[in-house]
Amino acid sequence: MEIKRPKNFFGEDIPLTVFISEEQLHNKECVKVYGKYFEDTGIFNVFPAELSDKGEYLGDVLPEGSTPSVEGFCGVITNEGIEFYWSGEKIVTESYGLYQSIFSRNKGILETDVMKKKCAVIIGCGSVGSLVAMELARAGVEKYVLCDADTLEYHNVCRHQCGIEDVGDLKVNALKRKILNINPKANIKTFGGIIQNIPKDILDEMCVPFETIFVGCGDNRTADVYANKIAIYFDAAFISIGFWERAYAGEIFYYLPHKNMPCYKCALGSGDLSGRVEANHHVYSNQENVESVKFEPGISVDINFITSIGIKLIIDILNSTNEGYIPRLLNNLKQYTLVCNTSNPEIGGEMVEIFSYPLQVTTSLVVGFGKECDGKCNFELEAK
Repeated sequence: MEIKRPKNFFGEDIPLTVFISEEQLHNKECVKVYGKYFEDTGIFNVFPAELSDKGEYLGDVLPEGSTPSVEGFCGVITNEGIEFYWSGEKIVTESYGLYQSIFSRNKGILETDVMKKKCAVIIGCGSVGSLVAMELARAGVEKYVLCDADTLEYHNVCRHQCGIEDVGDLKVNALKRKILNINPKANIKTFGGIIQNIPKDILDEMCVPFETIFVGCGDNRTADVYANKIAIYFDAAFISIGFWERAYAGEIFYYLPHKNMPCYKCALGSGDLSGRVEANHHVYSNQENVESVKFEPGISVDINFITSIGIKLIIDILNSTNEGYIPRLLNNLKQYTLVCNTSNPEIGGEMVEIFSYPLQVTTSLVVGFGKECDGKCNFELEAK
């Protein structure tokens, strides 16, 4: 590749620098190096091995005692690790601990040794699920199960965390790539189907009691009823983030294991677990003929506002057993929370009258147990 030396304000050459992980620096193997060179800064960013297919070929690591190439970029193995050269000139090497460096700014707020043990099972990887996944990845969560049957299409791009380069792939695959671009060490299982059909062995492998949360981000209550019941089976938490028509408002429901709480079915769900398509969408409408409603959940900024409140609750829940953690919202919001983006009836219709002002977050709603649960929600999950 052609390299141009960057220059400072005075026209002087800026030293070339290599960014590389400690693991790779001390690997001492003769390998090809992939990454990206930034001409304006003179930095070679060597990608972690897990992301090598995303980078450009920079050069080779040569055996110990080799003479550096007179042209181009290369590395030479030494007793201490690897020294890097450009056209025979030794250049500066800056190494880093990959996980520690990525999440260093979270320290004192979110402890990485706590967050990396957590698992998020995300049901629905559209506009809501993709934002949840990306923010949890930035928070340090390292284990994921992504569940969605849909393909990313062009009309999704204006609201989704993935982009045009991902159109045509399954949403779970596109989202997996985005998570790995934040944390290449993340452990991610994908299932290109509905939650009712997910193989039990995937969940058995990934779900640790009291370290896992199921996040309902789909477009129907049936999926959330089923997801909450699976969460009960695995002694895991559950949260649902759903939207009313055009995202003028939304709702957040959470369940904590062994806290004597009503489950989603008790509070909001129908009794049918067949997985059939139903008119009872997350994207609720006050129109009588719901089949005629185009269930588009509004613009990205409205979706993100409500989803961000749900994400704050998720982080609180995942840290609820951490004695040093101070909850942001969990101690203040009931199990069922309504959030509005606007109280203007021209957008939301008559239903906006339940909100006193824009951006209102309710704190007083209470839900109860269903008759058949009789104060105790339970569920048995069979292998498929």
